[in-house]
Amino acid sequence: MTQGLIAFDLAKKLTLSHIVYHSVFRVEHFKDVPHFASKLAIESAIRGFDVPFTIIRPNYFFQNDAAFKDLLTERLLYPNPLGPIGISAVDIRDIAEAAAIALMSDQHFGKTYNLNGPAALSGPKAASIWSHVLGKDIKYAGDNLELFEEQMRKLVPSWAAFDLRMMFQGYLERGFVAEDGDIATLTKLLGHTPRAYEDFAYETSREWQVPAAPRAAA
Repeated sequence: MTQGLIAFDLAKKLTLSHIVYHSVFRVEHFKDVPHFASKLAIESAIRGFDVPFTIIRPNYFFQNDAAFKDLLTERLLYPNPLGPIGISAVDIRDIAEAAAIALMSDQHFGKTYNLNGPAALSGPKAASIWSHVLGKDIKYAGDNLELFEEQMRKLVPSWAAFDLRMMFQGYLERGFVAEDGDIATLTKLLGHTPRAYEDFAYETSREWQVPAAPRAAA
């Protein structure tokens, strides 16, 4: 949060003509999740001053799941506890396009855009997609948040693992599915339908099959 507020303070001092702030979808409903709460504070600061702004609120990123290569291909597990309803995850390329488009015109001043993918991605649905893409029987690891946090502690600091656990708990309890009109609004903004998770999975699986380049001799 401190870094974001410092950046915004510099924007004010330099009288920038426009800023686009990368917040998060449904941020006002996740005040108990540390990294969501920090984004809400920055949104509040932005709205309180005269710097022209646009706020984009992306959902969970498709590309986060590229880190699951070993779990998917070796342990045959999809690990994220997305639950049976799921979330409207979005491709980071759509996020980048939306940010660039917003910066190019003053018609986006003062607007807030929810950035969601075209279909809700549940835990079982994600496992089914990867099963089809990889030609293997991928299982959904389930909604055990205690186990999820325990596993995350092996990869990130304890505070970050708890933060992520709170985020996914919020997904399960409060929902993270696109609101009415979100997809139509984003389609109009981008000039095309938001990218589908299935396409990301196919692209990522092909990248995993490309042999690593040999290291140069010392």
